[in-house]
Amino acid sequence: MELSVRSCGRKDDEGRAAARSSHRSNGDSPARFAKETADCLRPTKATDVFWRGLFGAGYGGSSYVVEVDFFDFGEKVRLYRDGCLAEEQKSPARFVLDDGAVIEAAMALYGMKRAHLVASGRARALLPLPGTAEALRLAFDREHPVASRVIAAVSWAVLVVVLVTQIPNLLNSLAQGAAWLGLPLGFSVPTFALSEWLNTLLGALGIVAGLDRGLRMVHSPLLDD
Repeated sequence: MELSVRSCGRKDDEGRAAARSSHRSNGDSPARFAKETADCLRPTKATDVFWRGLFGAGYGGSSYVVEVDFFDFGEKVRLYRDGCLAEEQKSPARFVLDDGAVIEAAMALYGMKRAHLVASGRARALLPLPGTAEALRLAFDREHPVASRVIAAVSWAVLVVVLVTQIPNLLNSLAQGAAWLGLPLGFSVPTFALSEWLNTLLGALGIVAGLDRGLRMVHSPLLDD
């Protein structure tokens, strides 16, 4: 079943029209009408690719969409059913549907650790919706599978190198900070003799590699947290 914000919002558009008609006939205030329509899933914009995640699945005759804001420090996860907000939780979220099926969603540092629909003991991944960075990365994987696998391998290797070379620096920085607070830890970890520009480059490459893994929804606690 192919999903999009437009298809998921079809019933929502009908609901908006009905609400608008009711609003006019009943003389409700514009503020109340705005509050009612604020709970509808809005279509994607070009800028959403940088911060908004949308993952959907069809189940039981309804369209479900999980929405996240990757720059939301509160890590709120919203579940929409047929374009209307059904529930909101903090990540990691666990939404129980009417028949006992569960939609699980957990955010990572960037991207998602998990976005699955679990029904009858079987889990299937929710698919990224068009207009999101995850959907673009998935399309690239389908159209250029070899290049995608190379990028994935390079991303993993970069994160391993960053982990090995930068963790000693981080531990020493923590020790120095503790000493500055009057809590000397009394240890120093040997570090790699890397130039400042190389450390900076590794840090930047690590961010890019982490983004690629996040877009592919690949997560390892050691590498990605």
